[in-house]
Amino acid sequence: MLKKVSVAVSAALISTSAFALSPTTTPDIEIFMSGASAQDKGIAALFGDLCVAGTLDTYKDIANPAKPGKAHSAFFCNIDSAKVPGLSITNPKVLFHKRSAGGSAQGVNPVIDEQAIDAMVINNGNCTNTVAGEYECTIGAAGDLVSVVSDAGVSDVNPEMFVGVNTPAGSAGVNAAAVATKMEVKGAAALVFGIPVTTTLRNALQEAEFGVGDACVGAETEACMPSLSKGQVATIMTGSVKKWDQFFVNGTPLTTVASATPADTKVTVCRRTNGSGTQAQMNAKFLNYPCTAGAQEPAATGSPFFGPNIILNSGSGDVTLCLNDKNNGTNLSGTNFTSQTAWAVGVQSTEKNADLGDDFRFIKIDGYAPTLENAAAGRYSDVVEQTFQWRKSGALPLTGDKLTIVDTIASNASAPSILATKLNTKFNHTFGQAGYLALSTNGFTGAIPFDATNPVTPYTHAPAGLPLDNCRAPVSEGNSEL
Repeated sequence: MLKKVSVAVSAALISTSAFALSPTTTPDIEIFMSGASAQDKGIAALFGDLCVAGTLDTYKDIANPAKPGKAHSAFFCNIDSAKVPGLSITNPKVLFHKRSAGGSAQGVNPVIDEQAIDAMVINNGNCTNTVAGEYECTIGAAGDLVSVVSDAGVSDVNPEMFVGVNTPAGSAGVNAAAVATKMEVKGAAALVFGIPVTTTLRNALQEAEFGVGDACVGAETEACMPSLSKGQVATIMTGSVKKWDQFFVNGTPLTTVASATPADTKVTVCRRTNGSGTQAQMNAKFLNYPCTAGAQEPAATGSPFFGPNIILNSGSGDVTLCLNDKNNGTNLSGTNFTSQTAWAVGVQSTEKNADLGDDFRFIKIDGYAPTLENAAAGRYSDVVEQTFQWRKSGALPLTGDKLTIVDTIASNASAPSILATKLNTKFNHTFGQAGYLALSTNGFTGAIPFDATNPVTPYTHAPAGLPLDNCRAPVSEGNSEL
């Protein structure tokens, strides 16, 4: 929450650097959103698209300098009233906070319960302008954070899925009846997720699939992506295989097939903490949890001596650091205490690592790469429909200009033109186009063959007008391609 300051901002300061707003400028409207870190790039692009040109400043926390904005970010600009009709102020100064720490559940449980959680402030003398329009902020000193009830949340899956081991520590599972009576839940876009593995493990799987010395080993093309089955992924994620010499390829341990092995041959899983929507969607898609009574849970603990090594990560940025460290034998994450190399498997959305700047690579699942085209055709199944949610009743319902802006962001998140031009262009991987798909249930129609400039999926977890439930098997409500 922007704190009151005693020093007035001079007219000269306000007029510098185009129309940028200084950190000490008092906003007309201040909005707090919490939840899914997988959607951070998308939310940033969607909010930025609503700004008057030249007025946007972006703030990112540097609690971990290797991944600025991993826990908190904020965006400050004049919102263009022409793009957000119905505002009570013309081109208002809007400060939009996004908390990613804790993942999706922080956009569900605290929003429903009106529970205050920490958000980053930008005017505590904690933010330094590094380049034009970009600030880096500390969050460790007194006053760098403020406890506030989030206005809205975003999650990778619908709120009702945050029960059982999908519930964050210290919270109760989501009450579905409370969601129905208290919350407005808006299905936005479908997001394609994937299984990332350390680059060294990807290379070893390529050697197992194509042969040692084959041209595909180390190659980044779709044709050269190795594949694991859903069953193999489930086996790894449940901790059922402890060391990579127990993972067989055509009757031979992977450690024997590969031309090089890491220092630590225990299976390592860089998973997310309970409460993460990224983890919840993996649990649903690969383990059928919590969709089926008695479904096996993902491993939360392992053995440092015998394996597997299970590392719980708060945000998607932490998963990236975890995979990088295991690939390189470093310890930027603070979780690779021995600084040994290891083969590791994680879980990420396909928003990550399109530039190959991090040391992990996505793999195919059951022979199909995590592309928009494969998802829209129903061939690739690790796809969920994200939701935005806010209170429609209770002590702090979302109303007025805040509601208008949040509803606009949620609505824009579903438009294929926005997805294609503002988001998916950033997620063009060497194996194909990944990212977001608009939903046919929101009134959009796709094309056959698939057209990346009009990314729409006919498959939905909310068929025939039913409430969105990512536990449901998705079915096509439009034309489907064989």
